[in-house]
Amino acid sequence: MNYFDEYIKNYDLTIPELEYKYHHSYRVMDNIVTLAKSMNLPMKDVELAECIGILHDIGRFEQFKLYHNFKDVNMDHGDFGEKLLRENNILDNFDIDKKDYEVVYLAIRNHNKLNIEDNLDERTLLFSKMIRDADKMDIFYAMSDPKINWILPEDDEDISARVRDAFFNNCQTKRSGQESKNEHIVIMLSYIYDMNYNISLDIIKNNEYLEKSYQKLKHKKIFKPYYEHLKKYIDERTR
Repeated sequence: MNYFDEYIKNYDLTIPELEYKYHHSYRVMDNIVTLAKSMNLPMKDVELAECIGILHDIGRFEQFKLYHNFKDVNMDHGDFGEKLLRENNILDNFDIDKKDYEVVYLAIRNHNKLNIEDNLDERTLLFSKMIRDADKMDIFYAMSDPKINWILPEDDEDISARVRDAFFNNCQTKRSGQESKNEHIVIMLSYIYDMNYNISLDIIKNNEYLEKSYQKLKHKKIFKPYYEHLKKYIDERTR
């Protein structure tokens, strides 16, 4: 991924948030390659998946440079990433077929949305689903990593009925921008419901990401019902 590393030299990786996004990009790339290989996709498709994985968050770096945060209210990084790739002909630096450029653009545009847009062709939908799973798999990894403490900030607030009801109805919860820190954790946990492939759930389960993230929490009593519900949900889907 020489081009990606060259591009990233435009940004200061001594900033913890940008260093995290750099390593996140590589982990997501590894995740999507794992998914592609598990589906026995041809090598050209594995390489296409690799390209989508490493570039999926390319918009995040300029977002942080402009706004000093990753808040979605400032910039939709999926839309901006697509724009960046198109306007700068970045895909010309990767060994993928030109006919697949649109697959990359649309997969990256859709990777961070609550739902994938309608009317995508079958091939684009496949890669859009894979990058969404690969991205969320790494979020659960980060939640479980004891060295990444900032990703699970807590407060003393109760969980609102809106967030609670959506969660226990097995729905990925839409953000309003007004959530408490505790609600933000529940919303991240609800990403499980958007997982497209059981192998993604198997990886989360086998690596004990939920158990490890739960152990990091201070307010275990608040979150225990949510974790227990998720573990049951994963067991039922992967049995």
